[in-house]
Amino acid sequence: MTISMNDEERQAFDQANEGIRLGASGEPLLAVKHWEKASAIADEHLQGADINFWIKSGYGAALFDAGRYDEGIAISQMAREWCLSHEQPLASLSIARSYLALGQNSNAAPYLREIHELVGDDIFLQFNDTDEPAIRTALAGKL
Repeated sequence: MTISMNDEERQAFDQANEGIRLGASGEPLLAVKHWEKASAIADEHLQGADINFWIKSGYGAALFDAGRYDEGIAISQMAREWCLSHEQPLASLSIARSYLALGQNSNAAPYLREIHELVGDDIFLQFNDTDEPAIRTALAGKL
């Protein structure tokens, strides 16, 4: 199946894919630059389009990988409802990871519960082992 894209969608998609490639290659700072370009194109030309929300979810994850937690939370929030409506946990995952990295476990709790609703106990595969106690506490409703 071939998906038809206009020029702006193709440019944004290509920038996002380069961000994915660089992130997978261990270059999180360079990856963020490409996600940022993709996001800017989407903001200017693709407001409300699915690709804009997809880009925001990837951009938020890239910001987390680069240690830019507050920015990652803000960007991921833009994509969260869209991701949840597509039963995709990435935006909630980036938000929860960022809050945990900031030591704000109680802020992470509602997002951890969202992720658990989508993926069940596979949630533990998405986090560091050191995060497990905070995740279990959140899932038990104690945060």
